[in-house]
Amino acid sequence: MNALVLSGPNHGFEKSAPIIHEFLSGANGIDATLTDNAHMLGSSGLSGFDALVFGTGFSRIERDANAQRRWVSTLTDAQANGLEKFVESGKGLVGIHGTAWNISSRWIDLLGGSANWHPPGATFTVEVGNGHAVTEGVENFEVEDEIYMSAVDPAVETLATASWQNRNHPLAWTKSHGNGRVFYTALGHGPGTFEKPMMQRLMTQAVLWAGGA
Repeated sequence: MNALVLSGPNHGFEKSAPIIHEFLSGANGIDATLTDNAHMLGSSGLSGFDALVFGTGFSRIERDANAQRRWVSTLTDAQANGLEKFVESGKGLVGIHGTAWNISSRWIDLLGGSANWHPPGATFTVEVGNGHAVTEGVENFEVEDEIYMSAVDPAVETLATASWQNRNHPLAWTKSHGNGRVFYTALGHGPGTFEKPMMQRLMTQAVLWAGGA
């Protein structure tokens, strides 16, 4: 199956994308392509891929002439429509970290949840569930990252959590969208997360699952 890893500076994903591309390229059954060209999302070339790894996010902050901050879309209308149609047609989306940060209802519906706050970054244990193809053989692992306080659709299938303030918070889940499959993980604030063997296995299996392999 063919996987497209879309890199970009938003949420610092350009530091993590090459690591993801490297371990996906070494996995059986995956032909991975790395690009920072978001125009791919609005082009016919996107149809040649089975899964999209997307970590640059749907929104970013810009400052106007008066230094006032405002949230703007990272995608053009053509790119946004292309991405959504890609998933609805039966392809896969693997969303990472900032993809679900401060997003509109359109993208909440696609991803199954969103967040706009998190406590300070810390080292914590990722508690991994079983019984799903994405988590097969993935054991609990320790990581230095952020625990998003995500609001999620009750219909999503939660695959991994972490504890903060004596409550478990979802860090990875799956859902369907149209005819396609969506995996999202709130993990991935920095490249170190993707150097963890269990995270690499989780991501690899998520791409295979989302892409229908």
